[in-house]
Amino acid sequence: MFRALIGASLATTIFMAGNLRADTVPATAFSVTGTVEYAPPQSSSFKPLQVGQVLPVGSTVRTGSDGAAVLQATPGSAVEIGPDSILRINALAFQKSGGDVTERKARLELTSGVVSVLVDPSTPKVTDFQVQTPEGAAAARGTFYTVIVKDGKTYSTVNEGKISAIANPSRDAF
Repeated sequence: MFRALIGASLATTIFMAGNLRADTVPATAFSVTGTVEYAPPQSSSFKPLQVGQVLPVGSTVRTGSDGAAVLQATPGSAVEIGPDSILRINALAFQKSGGDVTERKARLELTSGVVSVLVDPSTPKVTDFQVQTPEGAAAARGTFYTVIVKDGKTYSTVNEGKISAIANPSRDAF
């Protein structure tokens, strides 16, 4: 089901990207099921996340044991947040020049839980999409991958493409 949702989100975001010219972009809730809440930047007050909700950089999303959400992080990318997860949006940027994507950047901080990420593989040289965890980061240039943080440990799997594992310098392993 996620692949179908993420595929639809990716197709929509790639289509929409043709008219977008911006440096910093917000994320948008594409689908929400179960208990999913968000807190705006610099707030610790959470409220229910709704489909279509715009999430500026600095927002935090958390899911309950029955919750899941798919976010459009940048045009040409989508993130599924699984149950019992906490994800903070630290940076999102997207730039086009003419018809060409010149920058796609994301820094998402996964404190606990699981996220699956799908990034348009057609622009790997200008894409820097990272899921940061307490132990390091999983970075992609265009792929489909999953990152899990459980009991302070980070795990990642690659469904398609490649990722780079970047250890947190203050930690011994990733």
